[in-house]
Amino acid sequence: MATRALVVEWRDRMQLLVRLFVAVALLASAPASADSWMPPMRKTYLSPDKTVRLTVIPRDLEDQLSYFSDKVGGKEPAGQRQGGEPQARAILERTNGRAWTKIWQTPLANEVAPVSALVADNGSYVVTFDNWHSAGFGDNVVVIYRADGSQVRSMRLLDILPEDYIRALPTSVSSIWWSGEHALTTDDRQLVLKVVIPGSRGAIGTPRGYFDVIVDLATGTVTPPSGVAWDAAMAAAAPLTARSKASEATWRAFAVAPLTAPKDATEDAWRRYLYQAAKRLAPKNQNAMGLSPRWILPSENEPDFAEQAKDIRSIFASWDKPDDLMFASPSAPEAMARTLKEGAESGVPGRLHGSRLFVALPEALARDVRVALKATGATVIVFDPSNPIPQRPEALREMGVAPDQVDAEATKAAAAAKQFEADAVRLEALVPPEPAIAKNDGEDTEEIMADILEAAADRATEEMQKSDAPND
Repeated sequence: MATRALVVEWRDRMQLLVRLFVAVALLASAPASADSWMPPMRKTYLSPDKTVRLTVIPRDLEDQLSYFSDKVGGKEPAGQRQGGEPQARAILERTNGRAWTKIWQTPLANEVAPVSALVADNGSYVVTFDNWHSAGFGDNVVVIYRADGSQVRSMRLLDILPEDYIRALPTSVSSIWWSGEHALTTDDRQLVLKVVIPGSRGAIGTPRGYFDVIVDLATGTVTPPSGVAWDAAMAAAAPLTARSKASEATWRAFAVAPLTAPKDATEDAWRRYLYQAAKRLAPKNQNAMGLSPRWILPSENEPDFAEQAKDIRSIFASWDKPDDLMFASPSAPEAMARTLKEGAESGVPGRLHGSRLFVALPEALARDVRVALKATGATVIVFDPSNPIPQRPEALREMGVAPDQVDAEATKAAAAAKQFEADAVRLEALVPPEPAIAKNDGEDTEEIMADILEAAADRATEEMQKSDAPND
């Protein structure tokens, strides 16, 4: 038997899944864009004169879900299909007009497959770009291969662009969207990288334009960008970089400083607080489902108080999966203490073995609750929300902060965040207006597809909400 709070949480997750399934159904036949990735497939790239071709054969995956599951679980090679291609490879061939003759075959530097490639007319060079499902990341964002298939150079994005500029580039969950349509010069001696000039919002698909970065194919030497286009790119990137640094400094100040409870009683604020408190109070629970459900009991004057209290009591008799369960009631701590004790006393002893209970209560109420909750079999962590919760020592070490420097470091980071935000505002005023960019047919199609997707998802969500409603 699930409690109402858990039903709501699962409903929200299911509605998200509905949207994802609709997206897959609609976009299966549409071009991949933004952070939508089609499965890696064999691709062929022709030289400009069509006399040389490169065939890229990706590593075989069982499916995308297996790949990501293995990545999360630390299993390599992630998602590998049994008996399939064990490594990304490429075959370079030349035609005499009647048949193709192999020039070379070699493993590629990519884990699964590159995103795209260029081939010189005479087969003297091949260049691959990015990695499937992680554009802009890795040691092989650009890889140059010689006429015999050996590598000239494998480059990171940092080998091509300054770190501050990379900060300003559009990003998604998986990738840094840094590039346009690259090209080789007609003499096949240089690679011309087309690099995005980010728009004012830093959004994917809305660049101001592109500038060129030149790479010597024989040596892999990158000519540092310069000139009017580079100056314009840096001006456009500057406020975005400053805002990125402001966000990073804000997060650092929050992460370093002791955690304090929200000043208001809003449910969302307390849910976030409970999640962060649990991370600081105990190491990660390897046995947890990962839902981390949180119950915020309202004031006894609220109309749904009785129902939510009933939901909480039912946990002790019905919960059947190990997880981190979190409880707070900024408006009615006494009622929360009473509800938890009633639930523990009426529940099944040992029912919550393997779970952890994080309970935010004033210290005056904590002792009796701790005693009552022992019968559940769970690990019980009761903490007073009036007391700030310090960051875990191992987390501070990862951030390079000594325990006796916490206050100074938090103050420093907060001040830096304010300064970076002020810099962003100042720099925004110096950026020229964005040029109007005409949409192409593909962009119109993507917008239409997005509208269809949203409408279909809304209809599916409405149907699900109707199914949640009680029968008349």
